[in-house]
Amino acid sequence: MKIKIWSVLVLLIVLTACAPTKKIKNWVSSPSVQKGGNKSFEARFEPLKGDKKFFVSFRLSVMNKTDKNLKIDWNKTRYIYKGQPHGGFVFYGIDPATIKDSIPPDLIAPGKLFSKEIFPANLVAFTPIREEVLNKKGRGIYPGPIPAGENGISLVILQGEQEIVDKIVLKIRAIAK
Repeated sequence: MKIKIWSVLVLLIVLTACAPTKKIKNWVSSPSVQKGGNKSFEARFEPLKGDKKFFVSFRLSVMNKTDKNLKIDWNKTRYIYKGQPHGGFVFYGIDPATIKDSIPPDLIAPGKLFSKEIFPANLVAFTPIREEVLNKKGRGIYPGPIPAGENGISLVILQGEQEIVDKIVLKIRAIAK
């Protein structure tokens, strides 16, 4: 009886070791760049890989089409995953102390193009907050992998006192070998 049990266990181990595994070959976005906007601005939202095989951040570009300043309200702008808000965005150069309190808005001058690499705050790894991290102005922030599925931004632009919300969504998927 002992021999049968050991034989079955060895057979299971061998079969499990020989089972094919799916390896991720590439991550793709559909579309590769998603556009949004209105008569006041044009926005582009593009996933970025950096030096990774998977997406870790997004490039947000906003063109001000007005003759007045526009502002991006980072405190109200949200990361969208599967149709639901999942926290805000952070970026290199941000003071980690402002993430919890109040992130200053970015100003977009009339007729100018604003562009920034951003990543979802809830997917970010932070190095322990020490004096040297704070002195590096956000260099202790490391973006994590963007999950497959519907990803996007609920972008909040301030035009004077008016708040404009533009939802821009794209789909990310992993292609297996």
